[in-house]
Amino acid sequence: MARRRKKKQDGRARLLDGWSPPENAGDPVGCLATSFTFDSAFFEDECLGRFLHVECDAQEDGPAYLVELEEKLAQITCATALVDQHHARGSRNLRWDLLPARPRRGILHAKVSLLHWARVTRIIIASANLTVPGYRRNHEVFGVLDYREGGDAPLACLRDVLEFLEQTMRDCVASSEAESPAAKRAQDLIRRVRQDSSTRGVETEGRPDGTVFVQPVFVSPGRPPATETLSELSRGGPPDQAWVISPFFDDGDPNRPAEAMWSVLRRRGSAELVFRAVLEEVPGTEELLIHVPEALDRATPRGRQDVATRFERVELEEDRSLHAKAIWLQSSTWAHYLVGSSNFTSAGLGLSVHPNIEANLLYAVHRQRNPKGFGRLTASFLPGEKIDRDRNLRWRPAQDDDADAAGDEVTLPAAFGAAVFEVDERQGRRIVLHFDGEPPAGWSASVEEEETTFVDDAAWKAAGGPERIVVEWTRGRPPTGFSVSRPGVPARAWWPVEVESGAALPPPEELRDLPLEVLIQILTSARPLHAAMRRFLRRRASGTDAVDRVVDPHAKVDTSGFLLQRTRRVSWALRGLRERLERPAATVESLAWRLRGPVGVLAVARAIAREARSADERAFLLTELALELERIRQRNKQLMLRLENDRVKRFRERQRKQIEIEAGPPIE
Repeated sequence: MARRRKKKQDGRARLLDGWSPPENAGDPVGCLATSFTFDSAFFEDECLGRFLHVECDAQEDGPAYLVELEEKLAQITCATALVDQHHARGSRNLRWDLLPARPRRGILHAKVSLLHWARVTRIIIASANLTVPGYRRNHEVFGVLDYREGGDAPLACLRDVLEFLEQTMRDCVASSEAESPAAKRAQDLIRRVRQDSSTRGVETEGRPDGTVFVQPVFVSPGRPPATETLSELSRGGPPDQAWVISPFFDDGDPNRPAEAMWSVLRRRGSAELVFRAVLEEVPGTEELLIHVPEALDRATPRGRQDVATRFERVELEEDRSLHAKAIWLQSSTWAHYLVGSSNFTSAGLGLSVHPNIEANLLYAVHRQRNPKGFGRLTASFLPGEKIDRDRNLRWRPAQDDDADAAGDEVTLPAAFGAAVFEVDERQGRRIVLHFDGEPPAGWSASVEEEETTFVDDAAWKAAGGPERIVVEWTRGRPPTGFSVSRPGVPARAWWPVEVESGAALPPPEELRDLPLEVLIQILTSARPLHAAMRRFLRRRASGTDAVDRVVDPHAKVDTSGFLLQRTRRVSWALRGLRERLERPAATVESLAWRLRGPVGVLAVARAIAREARSADERAFLLTELALELERIRQRNKQLMLRLENDRVKRFRERQRKQIEIEAGPPIE
C-alpha cells in the first residue's frame, strides 16, 4: 500500500457520534454493548445520553438532567453493558444494567454495540473500550452498519452479530434468565432486534462490481483462529502484501501470529509483511526505539528470496496513544481490511489454548471495479512512513496495560450469581442473592463502599446454604452493588445489583408526589416532560413561585376555590394525559411509564385524591379521569395487552369501585 498524502479529515470520525440516532431513527428501544475496560459514568452520561437523545446537560441542568435520563431510560426495553468481570464495577443509575462477563477461559475483549431504535438498528464494532481514553483520546478504529427499510446492509452480518451476542451471554453470564432479570432483558432485546430487522437490509451481497463486502470475524473458544478465517474469506486468491497495526504483541519467540500471517500470504512468488509501529528517537544516538518484538522480523520464511518483513513508523497525532487494531491484506485485484478488537497476539487472534472473546469486521473491495470504495477504506487506515533499516533498531514491545490486560483486579467468585432488587406486595422491598454452589468461607458483603457488613457467610449458612437468600431492604434507593471481602484477599470484588423491573425503582426525589398544579402545567404544556420540569426546577431553585399564575384583569379575585374554574383546568390536563396515552409507543415500558410514572395516570389520581378541597370535587375529578381513560383510542392496543394483568383495565375497574358520590376513599 503506497503511503497516501495526509488529509486531516479522510477516514476520521468521532466514535461517540455513532451513538447518536441517525435521521428518522424513531424512538429508542434498547441497546446492548460489550467492553473489556469500562467507565460507568462515561457510559451513562456520554453513550446513553446520545443514544437516548438526552437534551439536558449533566453539568448545567443538574436535577433536570436526572429527570430526563430517568424518564427516557424508563421507556426502553433495556440498556445493558456486558463487561469483562475484571472491570465490571462502578456506581450507576439502576435503570440500566451492568452484567459481569465471566468466560470460562480467556477474557471478554470484544467491543460490540447493538443500538436499536424504532426504525433503525445500528451495529458498531470497534477497538475502543467504553472509556474516556477509548472514545476521546486514543487512536482507535471502528466500523458501523445501519439497518433500515430499503437499506443495503447485509442481513447475514446482522444475524451473525446477534448470534455472537447470544452465545456470549450464554457462555459468560453466570446466572440464568430465570435468576437474572438483566440477562433476560438483554436476551429479549436481541430477540426483538432479530424480529424487527428481518427486512431491514439485503439478503444478497449486491453487485460484485460495485460493492464493499463486509462480514464479521469472531474469535472465541471453539472458533477457528482469525488467520484461518482470513484465508477462507480472501477473494481473488491469497494476497501478496499485508500491513499490521497493533499496540500489543506476543513476547515469545517464535512469534505465532507472525507465522500465521505468513500462512495467509501467498506461498509462491513475492510477498511482503509490513508492521506499522510506534517508533521513538533515542536522544543522542542514531538508534530508533521500536515498540514491537524482534521475533516479528525472525518469523520471515527462510529459503525464499522474494519475501520480506518491513517496519514503518505509524503516524499519530500528538498526545494520542495507539490502540487501534487493524490488518490490511492486498493483491493486485482485491483488498481486505480487518478492524476490531483483536490485538496481534495469540489470544487476540485465537491461536492460543485460551483465546479471548473478540469481534472484528472484515471489509473486502475490488480495487479496479470499485476505486471509490477502495479509496474510502485506505483513508481510514493509519498512514505510515518507511524507516531507514540502516539505522540501529532497539526492540521494546509495549506491555499490555489496563486497556488490554486482565491485570490484578479481584474478581467475584463463581459461586456468586445475580443480586436482584425486588418489591414484593407482601414482603416489601428486598434483595435476593443467588448462589451457584458454595462460596468461599468467611466472605462478607457490604453496601457499595461501606465498611458495615450487610450479609455474610454466617447468614448464608444459617439459612441452610440455599441457592438464594432474601434480605430485607429498609433504606431509600437500592444499592448499585456490594463490595465482597474474603479472608486473605486484600482487595474487594464488586457484586453489581440489578433490578427486577423498572417499576421496582422509586422515582427521583424531584418527581416524587408532584403537586396537582405542577402536573396540570406539565400535562397542558406542548413541551416534553424534562423541558417542563427543567423550568419548574429552575424557578423553584431560584426562590420564585414555581407555579405559573394566570394574569388577567380579574387577578385580584380569588377564584381558585370555584369548582367550575378549577375543574376546567384539570379537565384540560386530563385530556392531555389521554393524548399522551394515545401516542404511538415503541416499547411496552414506554406505555407503562405513562401509566405508572411520576406524571402518569396513577400520579394524577393520587394528586387529585390528596389535594381535592371537598369530597364533591374529588369525586368529580376522579370521574373525569375515569371517563378520559374510557375514551382512549386503542392505538397502543397490542402493547396494552402485553402489560401484566392489563393494568389499564384494572385501573378503570378500580376507579369505578373507589369513586363514590359522597366521599370516596383516597386511591393508594
